[in-house]
Order: sequence, then C-alpha cells, then structure tokens
Amino acid sequence: MKKAVFALVATSLVSGAYSQMFKPSKDEQIKAGQDYAAEIRKKEKLLPDNDPRVVLLRKVGQQILDTRTDKEKQAEPWKFSFDVIESKEVNAFAVPGGPIFFFTGLLDRFQTVDELAGVMGHEIIHIRREHWASAVNSAQEKEAGLLILGELFGVKRQHMTVLQAIKQIGIDVANGRGQERESDEYGFRHVVQAGYNPEGMARVFEMFRAMKGSGSGPEWLSTHPDDVNRIKKIRSLAVENLKKNPGKKYPEMRPLPFETEAMRQAKLPKAPASGTTKPGGTS
Repeated sequence: MKKAVFALVATSLVSGAYSQMFKPSKDEQIKAGQDYAAEIRKKEKLLPDNDPRVVLLRKVGQQILDTRTDKEKQAEPWKFSFDVIESKEVNAFAVPGGPIFFFTGLLDRFQTVDELAGVMGHEIIHIRREHWASAVNSAQEKEAGLLILGELFGVKRQHMTVLQAIKQIGIDVANGRGQERESDEYGFRHVVQAGYNPEGMARVFEMFRAMKGSGSGPEWLSTHPDDVNRIKKIRSLAVENLKKNPGKKYPEMRPLPFETEAMRQAKLPKAPASGTTKPGGTS
C-alpha cells in the first residue's frame, strides 16, 4: 500500500501533472472554518452586534456577496459571517468556509467606506477561490514528495522534517503572493460591481506601504506582493474598466459613519515645515 501511494504521487510529480488529491472538500473547509471561528470567538473580545462598526462591516460584506450570479450562489455552500475583534492589530483575515474578521486597529486606519469595501472584497475572494484549501493541498503534495525522496536516498525522517520546513517557507511565500494578487483582482471586480470606488482599495495599499516605510508594518505583510505594484495594478484596472464602459463614473468616496483615529488625525492642523513662517509670527 505504501509503495502504491509513493508510486501514485511520484508519477504526478515527475510528469508535472497538476493534482488536487490532497485538497480538503468544501464541507471539510466549512467544518474547519466553523471550528476555528468558534475558538476565536471564545478567546478574543468581539464587538457587539449593534456596534456601528459591526453593522457597517456586515452591510458592506452582504452587498459584495450580492454581486454574485445566481449560479455562483447555488454552487457555493460557504457560511459567511463578519465580525470585528477589539485589538490594535492592523489586520483582517478570512477563515476557510466563510468567517471573516476585521481588527479595530485596521478600521481605525480608514476614513472611507470604500477602503473598508476594498479589504472586504479581497478577503471574500480568499474564501470563494478556496485559497486555504489549495495551500493545504500544496503542503501535502510537497510532504509526499519529500517522503519519496527520503525513501529513495535513505534520508532519515527527522532530517526530512527540517528539510521540509526550510523548503516550505519559500513555497508558501510564493503561493501566498499569487493568491493575494488573485484576491486583489477578483476583489476589485466585486467592489466595483457593488457600487464602491476602487480608489479605496488603492489607498489601503498606500497605507500599508507607509506603515512598512516607517518600520511599523505588521510581519504578515512580508508575504504579500509589493504594495507599489498593487497600487499601480488597482489603478490600472480602474482605468481599463472605465474605458470598457464609456460614460461610467465611479461614485465619490463616502466617509465612514463613525469617527476613526485616521479621521481625527486628518482634522489636525499640519505642523509648519522647518524654516517656514508660522501663522501669526515670523520665521
């Protein structure tokens, strides 16, 4: 049995044939996601359902989901949910099968609903395109390949574990970036279809770029594509979309219905640059 499995995987690897033999099913993705989301709700402090940030998050999430065709809705069993975690962390993440979580630290960096929608569209695509399941499949295929090499060359299992860990880091980063780009592009389409200005998505990436430039960017950003390229790509897609739809205009970006730290900072008077004349005084 062991040799048969090795032969099957080896044939796939040698031939270069694409395989999804280890990919979790949709039901397995939903089960894993629901279990993990339940743990998150137990351990983390979530905002109540009537908090305006939660109300808006769920409204935007549903509007983006409503852009799916009837056929797509019927084919997708995902159990979407949208919650906000009380934390200064600047992040949002999608759990396989449907749950999506935003941190208050990220919401506090926004000034417009369109920025929130840009991130929401991106996270929804991670679920709809089954990125987590594909990552699991890739990791399992790689482990199977390493087992084959170990058998062929007599590598001890404990040594292979280290090799696997080192090899997997690079592959995970590459796969993650490809999935991020896919989420950007597919997310862009749904954001526009839902009636939001895609400039909001570009401004989120500008914010991330500024965070990394100041040395305060979160570690998880290291696995994402270059922000400059992402900004250019989103704005390029926005221009192409208008060219394909003459007469179409994007709506004005809408301010959030609640005040955030970014909105408060935007109201503060800017400090005069060194060597300039101060209001009411001399240089």
